[in-house]
Amino acid sequence: MTRRAGLPHGTHQAALAGAIQAVLKRLDGSDTAAHAPAGDSALASLCTCFGLTPFERDVLVLAAAAELDPTMAARCADASGDARRPYPTLSLALATLGEPHWSAITPVAPLRRWHLVELDDETSLTTTRLRADERILHFLAGVPYLDPRLGGLVHRIEPPADHPAAYKQVTAALAARWNWPPEGDRPHAEITGGDPRTRREIAAAAAADAGLQPYALRDADLPAEAAEREELARLWEREAILLPAVLLVEASRPAHLNGIAGLLSSVAVPTVVSSDDPLPGLPFSGGRLTVPALDRGEQLRLWVSGLGDALPGARALDGTEAPPGTGANAPPGTGPAALRQLVAQFSLPAHVIRAAAARVRQQVAQAASDAGPAADVGQLAWRGALAETRAELDELGQRVEPRAGWDDLVLPGPQRVVLDELTAHVRQRATVYEDWGFDRVLRRGLGVTALFAGGSGTGKSLTGEVIARELGLDLFVIDLSQVVSKYIGETEKHLRRVFDAAERGGAVLLFDEADALFGKRSEVKDSHDRYANIEVSYLLMRMEEYRGLAILTTNMKKALDQAFMRRLRFVVEFPFPGPKEREEIWRRVIPAQVPAADLDFSRLAQLTVAGGSIRNIALAGAFLAADEGAPLAMRHMLAAARTEYLKMERGLPPGEVAGWE
Repeated sequence: MTRRAGLPHGTHQAALAGAIQAVLKRLDGSDTAAHAPAGDSALASLCTCFGLTPFERDVLVLAAAAELDPTMAARCADASGDARRPYPTLSLALATLGEPHWSAITPVAPLRRWHLVELDDETSLTTTRLRADERILHFLAGVPYLDPRLGGLVHRIEPPADHPAAYKQVTAALAARWNWPPEGDRPHAEITGGDPRTRREIAAAAAADAGLQPYALRDADLPAEAAEREELARLWEREAILLPAVLLVEASRPAHLNGIAGLLSSVAVPTVVSSDDPLPGLPFSGGRLTVPALDRGEQLRLWVSGLGDALPGARALDGTEAPPGTGANAPPGTGPAALRQLVAQFSLPAHVIRAAAARVRQQVAQAASDAGPAADVGQLAWRGALAETRAELDELGQRVEPRAGWDDLVLPGPQRVVLDELTAHVRQRATVYEDWGFDRVLRRGLGVTALFAGGSGTGKSLTGEVIARELGLDLFVIDLSQVVSKYIGETEKHLRRVFDAAERGGAVLLFDEADALFGKRSEVKDSHDRYANIEVSYLLMRMEEYRGLAILTTNMKKALDQAFMRRLRFVVEFPFPGPKEREEIWRRVIPAQVPAADLDFSRLAQLTVAGGSIRNIALAGAFLAADEGAPLAMRHMLAAARTEYLKMERGLPPGEVAGWE
């Protein structure tokens, strides 16, 4: 494609004016010499790009002259010998211009195929008025802009200011595909992986390398009718040649695949399709590229670059120090060490890091202007990373704000030891796997997986919340009963969306109601059994690959087979609390500021209920006391206990509440 950047408008306008004068002389019959436009002008570029013959060029100039030269109407009327035709026509062009040929005005020839000229009435080819397309007229005058008819469909995208080195190989491959497509193939490509914004930035960077202007089109904006889609293809193809430009087609729904394939079949200009997964049936071979993941070093560089002067100790950052362990809620420190821990936990795209770092800079500047305490850059960056990773998961599960701590748990000593070990595995996995090289030795099963087994209300979900708070992460509760689908393959799609969204921030995933998917796997008797086993295997595979912590909860541990149990790193039993544990739960569940009248925790512990029910009874009793305007007493607890037992469809044994009133 011919480049015209840097030429002043006057150069193009002078070349067009010279061509118009030459055509007018031919029209007047005063000069029959051929006229070639200046080689660096918009007119010469257009003739080269669209392959116009000298006659087609002069027809276009003749149509343009009708809009630019005030004497054109009289000259056309005189030349045609008909005062009723004061405008250019094909018959006039054939009679007065050099090297005439009838094929110039056919629908497949450049003038009409690319809408360089339009006919007022296509039923009378020789006598109807020839009009220069407005976009083409302005282009010839050296005023480039996007055709307004495309303005609502395509939009300009900008290359990133800081393009990660990891993406440059894909960027170079895209640019090469557009500039030097394989013989017999079109300059089309497909880019998958990553997120849509990352793919957009890579396409924009590749366009800049190829000397093209990048524009994006959403698949939802493609016309549904084939004829309208063909018209859009012609219009864009012309625009891509004029600017020159590349089109990024952003695929989001499988239903639009036919429209994308139809568009690609109709254009022969640089185009790239962006999709989460490779699309079948695209009309080109090769050119399929995948966005690579950013390693920790590149993410760290982006954070340091984005934070700039807001990061204390940035100059000392050499990338050799191993990430330290975190404390409760968030990693300590404000310097590079905190960022190392951040990139060990979060796997964020470049654009997300840039946006989060910009917000941290603003917060640091605001704190400085308020003359308050110095901002903790590490904690601000951690919170910013958390906020950036929540959006997708919020649509797929229930986010629980972790508030409970270890003091809220009442568990036997062995279970607490296992939970401490589990937390250490998540916190230090980057050190052990990457810095110490265990990922190169083990290769598989690096995810931290756990099964929490026990009856309802024994603290399984609460423990997940405690661990999430300890790690400074979000807890997302995924109800497997809502994920499992009766349609083959849909369950795996739902699970994939969950894990893909969670990968960015390593959120703690708690799959509740695991019994909806897992049962004692036995011999396959029919296709339903086979597909159920496939769903189980897929979930286990993704859990083992997941860089965060994935927890399954179940009330039916005995229903799980040993092959399944062996693929879990941790199995924690949550026993039904005994009287001593129940008394401790009662003491912890009632806040110290509650006005109470002779509450007897040892008697309350006689109720044979789990921690969840204890919390329900305590809360219900508090509401009864508050409504009565009296201190919380045993009689309020008795009334609340009766309601809780009715909910559990159990009778309240008199021996458990003897002496309460």
